[in-house]
Amino acid sequence: MNKHPAKKRFIISMGLGSAFGLLCVHLAAHHQPELASPTHPIFWAILTDRLLIGMTVAFAGVFTTHPILGFAYRPWLRGACLGAMVSLPLASGALNGPAPANTPLWFIFAATLFSGAIYGLIIDIIATRSGGEGASLLG
Repeated sequence: MNKHPAKKRFIISMGLGSAFGLLCVHLAAHHQPELASPTHPIFWAILTDRLLIGMTVAFAGVFTTHPILGFAYRPWLRGACLGAMVSLPLASGALNGPAPANTPLWFIFAATLFSGAIYGLIIDIIATRSGGEGASLLG
């Protein structure tokens, strides 16, 4: 069964986004165990943010050149930029939330943005190697 490259890219990106969402919840719950509960709203905020990174990276794979600035948009750069941008609302929300003892809120903000960039980078590299990028995704 030969899957269309865009479908393959989407499935891989969403799968990795889900996995990174669960990993991120696990890491966040290391210092605040209540965050690991599916009844906690931050659990869902983290999970949906990481899923959104996967979806955004999947769709953005058609761009091999930056649509506004015109430079070559490599998967690692495209994924890192999108991962950080998608993580910005989650990171901003961390500035108003409760912090574990001895952890400044700015550190949680920076760690959320950085991890989003890393997750996006990894997702885009793997999705590009597996499903392709550029015009091959359109046809």
